[in-house]
Amino acid sequence: MTDTLAIASDRGPVALSGAGPHLRMERRPGSVTALLDTAARGMARRTLWVAPSDAEAERSGLDATDRARLTRHLGYDYTPAPVSEHHYREYYDDVGVRMLWLALHGLWADVADTGAPAPDPATFTRSYQQVNRAVAEHIVRRTGTGTPVLVQDYQLATTPWFIRALRPRQPIGLFLHTPFSTPEELAKLPPSVSGALLDGILAADLVGFQSPRWAANFLDCCESWGHRVHRAAPGNHPVGAVESACPARSPGSAHTTRTTTVSCHPVPADSALLTANAQSPAVGVWERELALDPAVQHIVKVDRIDPSKNVLRGLEAYGVVLERSPELRGRVTLTACLTPSRERIPEYRAHADRIRQLAQQLNHRFPGCLDIQLGHDVSRCLAALKSYDVLLVNPVRDGMNLVSQEGPLLNTRHGALVLSRGAGSSDLLGGHAELLHDPRDVEATARALRNALALPFDERERRAVRLRAAVAGGDPVRWLAGQVDALEGLVREGVV
Repeated sequence: MTDTLAIASDRGPVALSGAGPHLRMERRPGSVTALLDTAARGMARRTLWVAPSDAEAERSGLDATDRARLTRHLGYDYTPAPVSEHHYREYYDDVGVRMLWLALHGLWADVADTGAPAPDPATFTRSYQQVNRAVAEHIVRRTGTGTPVLVQDYQLATTPWFIRALRPRQPIGLFLHTPFSTPEELAKLPPSVSGALLDGILAADLVGFQSPRWAANFLDCCESWGHRVHRAAPGNHPVGAVESACPARSPGSAHTTRTTTVSCHPVPADSALLTANAQSPAVGVWERELALDPAVQHIVKVDRIDPSKNVLRGLEAYGVVLERSPELRGRVTLTACLTPSRERIPEYRAHADRIRQLAQQLNHRFPGCLDIQLGHDVSRCLAALKSYDVLLVNPVRDGMNLVSQEGPLLNTRHGALVLSRGAGSSDLLGGHAELLHDPRDVEATARALRNALALPFDERERRAVRLRAAVAGGDPVRWLAGQVDALEGLVREGVV
């Protein structure tokens, strides 16, 4: 074992611009980036973070002085893996979102009517694999053979394969923050893409998921591709293992097959950071702005504008509530804090246009019923989470969904939670929420909203207390350390 750790993710912790004494560092937004930043700063070992970057300041390289400044600023080492802007865009947009994200979240039907042409499968080899190879090469150059490597998320799903081909004995973990496809959904990708994706994942020693459901889907996909799968009994940890071929002609490889352990490490909300941020003056300003007449009930939705988040059906369900329950008009309002997302991508632009059109129709028919807040304003989102009577979290499918954890931690009104079974967090919170078994069912969503609005105060309070207890004490450092411990445990057992 070593006293070092390497992590890799699609985005680094900071965006860099300028050079030398004019080098500027700006923290990146995003839940995965913030989670890893907190975890990396808290680890009791030297940590290296590698991420691909198409930024000019990072492509041109950092000198020793710049690196020292960056390390002091972050509290750990960060090294960008430079790639061209063209390759990064194809890797992220055409493959990462328009192929892998849609497949992993089961969204093919949801974007079928946008009219966008399918992306070119050649971009997988031309750009996605090139970016993953660049990250792997940086990791191998900057680490020793015994350094545990934790690769984060689907954008770098084949990075383990490239590391394994270069250094067969490296301990490698891969954690997927997303859900995973069913075999039928994965089969809609070009076979060359789905096969390489599974091969890349299976080159890791440890593969982690947010939920046993996503792990089960992954095992089903491996089995459908002819890999030998071992499943543990329900409730056991790890949840299974997969036997697969080693990367072809790996130098120094003593075996032709390898075993990948499959486990679950659910991501927690960062309780300490969240609570501290929620006390800021900026949040207080928004709380006063969002304050309602006590006789008006406040539904809140906080999400990115992404087909997986199911904003459109949530608004449609709200419209059904107002249509079917005239007594609620003027006595309930919905605030949607929506962050624009991936606006270069045609499926996302079409989805955002449909949301805007529906919001206009609802406010025309039921004036004042809906407040759409666009933009990335963390203070506004935190204020909304503190002030809801009902929190609507209805994704089609979500790896975890931190909003469903953050809301109960922050809320001051004993608010109710309407939660989709498609969210990984429903494993933890579903027993204390109005649970949506089919998030595509608008009528069922409307019923859940009406039920949540009608809950007696005592029942709301009881559920709110249990929701808060279920998510309290979340610690990103402990979450990441658990993956390191599991990976090093496999090394000790001789599995790696």
